Amino acid sequence: MLIQHTVKDSVAIVTVEGYINHTNAVQFEEYIARLSKEFNAVIIDCIQLNYISSTGFGALMYAQRVIESGGGVVVLCHCNNEIATLIDIIALPVKRYNSLDEAMEAVRDTGIKITEKPVPPKESPNIETYTEIRHVEKPYMVFEHPLVIECPDCKTMVRISSPGKFKCPDCGLQFAVDNDQTVYFN
Repeated sequence: MLIQHTVKDSVAIVTVEGYINHTNAVQFEEYIARLSKEFNAVIIDCIQLNYISSTGFGALMYAQRVIESGGGVVVLCHCNNEIATLIDIIALPVKRYNSLDEAMEAVRDTGIKITEKPVPPKESPNIETYTEIRHVEKPYMVFEHPLVIECPDCKTMVRISSPGKFKCPDCGLQFAVDNDQTVYFN
């Protein structure tokens, strides 16, 4: 997972790349907890989020609870079809929008006073990053149906949503997936 944020009009825009699952949900929660000390309006941009597990949804609910308990608002944008369907199935009470502009407008329309609380620069830089990058190059397309493959070395099941170069999250075996979902192991 790669997580970072930028600020636009005192709204924190959090971008998550990769996966939110049991291995990194705590990092996501800690990141949001730190952000909640500085911002009361957060947009989670899921454009590069490939997968979210049940533990990841728990972390998302935690993020919403932390921000909203301080009188703030959390919304999502750019959810892929799989994530949007799961949000509907579990009835997660978070609003989601198709674009960042729609999400920004929705945050402004909530009527809350959007504030950016002053924090010394040492404690909270404008862009912060966790690095557990598993996706080596940016996807140029997204598969309609994610591909699930078994790593030949460690037998871990890996879900792939786009073509590119990847590493097995458990053993580090490198492999590539092309546009027609053909898998090439190194």
